[in-house]
Amino acid sequence: MERTKTYIKDLDKVLNGGLPKDNLILVAGSAGSGKTTLAMQFLFGGATNDGKTAMLFTLNEQQQKITENFQQYAFFDDKLVKANKVVFVDIREIVPNNSGKATFYSEQVLNMFYEQLDLYKPERIVIDSITAICHRLDDESNIRKFLFDLSNMLLIKKCSAMIISEVDPMSRKYSNFGVEEFICDGIIYLSHVDKNNRLKKSLQVVKMRGTIHSEEQFFLSIEGDGIHLLKLNI
Repeated sequence: MERTKTYIKDLDKVLNGGLPKDNLILVAGSAGSGKTTLAMQFLFGGATNDGKTAMLFTLNEQQQKITENFQQYAFFDDKLVKANKVVFVDIREIVPNNSGKATFYSEQVLNMFYEQLDLYKPERIVIDSITAICHRLDDESNIRKFLFDLSNMLLIKKCSAMIISEVDPMSRKYSNFGVEEFICDGIIYLSHVDKNNRLKKSLQVVKMRGTIHSEEQFFLSIEGDGIHLLKLNI
């Protein structure tokens, strides 16, 4: 099996060598659980080690803010951004608002993805977050169709993709619309656990089609060189 390394050493061990190539992965978790850091290390790891283009589609942060937040990490390389090897796409700057409202037409969002993927031909992408995008669509009845159409597009474009899902910290949920976990090939769940009256970040690979993987829950630590996983004894 061909694999796409995340270049998060401990996570690749959990995944028995990396993600199955060209899979769509749901990275689910509550605020502050490390979702975006994991995704950014995945993007920069690929651009640095494979020399292939990586793309971040975001509705949450502007490029300047992302750079400020992540330049402290060893995996972040601003030269890759300037060389368009890691491309940041602010969806708000490309997709017009629906009649001046803070909403988008689903077809326009899909067209934006298609055009940007066709232009840069990335081998790995991140969407941060699919939750925010769906909440901005003009018609909630179109969300299921939008998600299925997006997953089919990513399959056709043959890129390894992570879509970030923001979930309630008090519920063991992976999505907000009941579709995301079914269209995705894998689920990586990030959460917080209470240890000695302190909240600690944790990671668990809940599902990963096409590969044997550990289902153990790990303590997640974010250091200067990125993410580390440790045995979680609670």
